[in-house]
Amino acid sequence: MNYSHSLLETYETCPLKFRLIYADRVRTERKSVEAFMGSLVHETMEWLYRQVIMTRVPSLEEVESYFTRRWDRFFHDKIFVTQRDFTPGDYREAGLKCLRSYYLRYHPFDSGKPVWLERKVVVPIGLSSRQARFVGVVDRLDSLGGGRYEIHDYKTGARFPTLEDLERDRQLTLYQLAVENSLPDVKEVVLVWHYMLFDEEVRLKRSSEDVRRAVQEATELVMEIESRKDFPPKEGDYCDWCEVQEFCPKRKHLYLVNADTAPELGYDRGARLVDEYARWKEARDEAERQLKRLREEILEFSSFHQVDNIYGTGHMLKISRGERWKLPSSGSEERERMAEYLKLLGLWERASDISESRVLELLGELAETDLGRRLRSFLKKEETTVFRITRRVDVED
Repeated sequence: MNYSHSLLETYETCPLKFRLIYADRVRTERKSVEAFMGSLVHETMEWLYRQVIMTRVPSLEEVESYFTRRWDRFFHDKIFVTQRDFTPGDYREAGLKCLRSYYLRYHPFDSGKPVWLERKVVVPIGLSSRQARFVGVVDRLDSLGGGRYEIHDYKTGARFPTLEDLERDRQLTLYQLAVENSLPDVKEVVLVWHYMLFDEEVRLKRSSEDVRRAVQEATELVMEIESRKDFPPKEGDYCDWCEVQEFCPKRKHLYLVNADTAPELGYDRGARLVDEYARWKEARDEAERQLKRLREEILEFSSFHQVDNIYGTGHMLKISRGERWKLPSSGSEERERMAEYLKLLGLWERASDISESRVLELLGELAETDLGRRLRSFLKKEETTVFRITRRVDVED
């Protein structure tokens, strides 16, 4: 299997999406408008530099016209917009803004000589049992002469990275290795990211140790993928942009409810059930708040008048007070010491990983023995109050 940056990134983002796309090979025409816009900007940049290689520099109007024609030709109703504040037209204008700002900044595009445009590259990955390959597509490779090269990558997203993000970048670092393996005169490689919406350029040099580490990390990730048996879904903000929602148990119902055929296929029944559940849950939560308030007032009344049984017109409320042993809170140092003591005595299995009922059962068995007293030293007594309400038998219905 060939492993690309997008494949590895998909696995890190959501193992289920990785399995659906790369193992199950599901096919969908759905595509986020961000991805559609980004792919057309890349296609336009490739067209621009192919013109430059042929010693022809297109005008800005020609570049914008190329992008616009491709947008109008290939945009379809399966391209979805996640951000409700924006329309497809807004993303079309964002794509034009990317191209316009790049054009004005770098015209006449003579800072280097393009030698690769959208070039597929391959980096061998040595696994314990066989050889795998990391494959990718370099947006552009420029030669500056004298064995100096620049790898250029176009970014159209609305998020600007931190320096730490770029230093962890795996994609261009592995592309650097592909360049070093492919060209005989390489002396220096600079990685260049163009964040086109921001009209910003970021440059980094990666050492041979950085490259070695990136290969090692990619290899370990491939080994993890190939050893996995399950590929569970992993939810996050990125789910809104997922193009295979209809195959995911976490997002399938939302996708179907939003589809035009939801009522006809009965998928809207789930929405009605959830709405009804939410109403009852809210009613229960409100009841719990009112009951908490009433319990506090009843205890205050009970203590002031020194009564345990309080009579209403049709019900009687019985208040029982007592004490119980309470275990140390989970994760506390005292809890850890108690666990070690139970293991030392060989009582760990009987305590069922410090089940409260089992520990209290042990406490009852050991009673006033030294072991019991030691075990009791880990516990604290707390007051308990139990409310029990019954119908009054002395009142006729």
